[in-house]
Amino acid sequence: MKRNQIVKGISGIVAATAIGYIGVQIFGRNTMYTIPTAMLGLGTGGAIGQILVEKRQQQVVQTQSKQR
Repeated sequence: MKRNQIVKGISGIVAATAIGYIGVQIFGRNTMYTIPTAMLGLGTGGAIGQILVEKRQQQVVQTQSKQR
């Protein structure tokens, strides 16, 4: 995992915690659990998507170099 991805992940966790805290103050306890969970899911999906794109790009590069 690249350093940039780690920084984004930590930022997402901090943002999820902050939004969850604000949510519980405004909307109630259930929102405190819902918003950070949703943000965690989005962050995880984004990270997995990025890893899949990088793997696909590596496969394309390897395939092209074998054809030559």
